[in-house]
Amino acid sequence: MQINSEISALFSLIDDPDEDVYNLVADKIVTYGKEILPNLEDQWEAAIGCTIQERIEEIIHQVNFKSLVLEFQQWSQKGDYDLLLGSTLVAKFVYPYLQESTVLSATEKLRKIIWLELNDCLTSLEKVNVISNMLFNFQEIKSERNNYENTERFFLHNILEKKKGNAISTGMLYQYLCEKLHIPIKLINIPDQFILACYQKNYKTTVSKTNHRDLILFYIDATTGNIFSHADLDNYFELYNISPVSSFFDPLSHQHIIHKLLIEISRCFLNQKQLRRKEELEMLASMITSPKIQLG
Repeated sequence: MQINSEISALFSLIDDPDEDVYNLVADKIVTYGKEILPNLEDQWEAAIGCTIQERIEEIIHQVNFKSLVLEFQQWSQKGDYDLLLGSTLVAKFVYPYLQESTVLSATEKLRKIIWLELNDCLTSLEKVNVISNMLFNFQEIKSERNNYENTERFFLHNILEKKKGNAISTGMLYQYLCEKLHIPIKLINIPDQFILACYQKNYKTTVSKTNHRDLILFYIDATTGNIFSHADLDNYFELYNISPVSSFFDPLSHQHIIHKLLIEISRCFLNQKQLRRKEELEMLASMITSPKIQLG
């Protein structure tokens, strides 16, 4: 963007010691949109002093965040809640220049590698063993329980690039790959857990006749790929004094997964300096209104 007299004047006031003046200047700069980002980056490189650079960084974030809000609105209004796009939009909160095409290309490459190892003669259990082996052994993905000090592990593209994830990001990747491979494996609604369930092939057509739990063949630990049974899950409920209800076994919609992802990431920003980031993530989550459990 060509710098005119108004933009030049605004840039000259970024270091104003009056916080109210700075806030007015920042709000005005944000209205120029993403076209002004190269100019802001030039200002950052030329800035002298950490305070000015921090202010410019915050303005850059607000410009990107305003654009991200619009992208989330479009994603939500479209109604199909594409899981890969939704997770990429969440990642753009921290990595604003991330491209969906980059993530799509990497996931498609991984899907093809797994597809070559599968065939229609395999049972559901055998297919899951193939997928888990490819992800956690061949690809050497290392996953952990959600650790709010490791923010980068919440983002799907980091699993693909750095082979490091956590329960929710690995669970999303696992489900996305299974959807593309036409295998009925979904994240389910166990409180404070990110567990995948492998359903019977006809689960969509029989759901109205029975409880979802009765349609689940087995469960998968999203961090390791290990398989466990109904009895194993019952032991977990008993150990932690949890009374299971039927909704625990419902597959989460893409809408609900992205909502959960935003809330989980917001818990990474808890100190006083980061509270604004927490509020921004919660605002994005609130835009995904009333996430319902539904067939994916």
